[in-house]
Amino acid sequence: MGETPSEDEFAGRTVVVTGAAGGIGREIAAAFDRLGADLVLVDVQVVPSALRHVVATVEGDLRQPETVAEVVQAALSETGHLDVLVNAAGVQLRKPAVDLVDDEWRRLVDINLSSLFALCRAAAPHLVASGGSIVNISSSAATHVQPDIAPYGATKAAVSQLTKGLAAELGPLGVRANGVAPGYITTPMTASNLARADVQERIFGRLPLQRLGTAAEVADTVTFLASDRARYITGAIIPVDGGYSVT
Repeated sequence: MGETPSEDEFAGRTVVVTGAAGGIGREIAAAFDRLGADLVLVDVQVVPSALRHVVATVEGDLRQPETVAEVVQAALSETGHLDVLVNAAGVQLRKPAVDLVDDEWRRLVDINLSSLFALCRAAAPHLVASGGSIVNISSSAATHVQPDIAPYGATKAAVSQLTKGLAAELGPLGVRANGVAPGYITTPMTASNLARADVQERIFGRLPLQRLGTAAEVADTVTFLASDRARYITGAIIPVDGGYSVT
């Protein structure tokens, strides 16, 4: 991905990371911290604050408009600007699609898609002002059907399409929007399923790199897309899946 990033690559830039208490979100926050970003960390759970450059934490439900407003205000209050928005918050539900009840469907859509859109919309004017960027976390499930997560995949397909639309609309205003589509990544959310022998047999049967990915590998791609090294990339959905999407 070009030259090696410097330790102060994001110095002076304010980065919002949602889902910062989760496996991928936590690693993304840590990666930006190592690169000197001023961090606003967001999660419905207790947000880790041991990183060096955390300027604010927001513990709240992004399905609530007041939480969305609080996130943007936290960035502006602490640093006066918002430069990067990373939407990593999300939930997965493993269940046959026809067995989902309405509340389960709404929870997937509201958390994975609607709250992401609401935060993009709220942050957009400030990203225009800073010439900033958006990185949304999609999934390989957005393009490749996997058992028992069809509704989750549908929400992530919508995230990918929304990201491309934002790239087209905000590009002329100086804002880039990209996505990352992780494949089989070891996180607390996926650990129990990925530990199953039948799942591993199915995965490794079509996984060119023959190993599971790490949250750090996802984070490296996110920081690249948010950086000036990716200044001519927008509307891209980058798979971080060990080649799963090409088999």
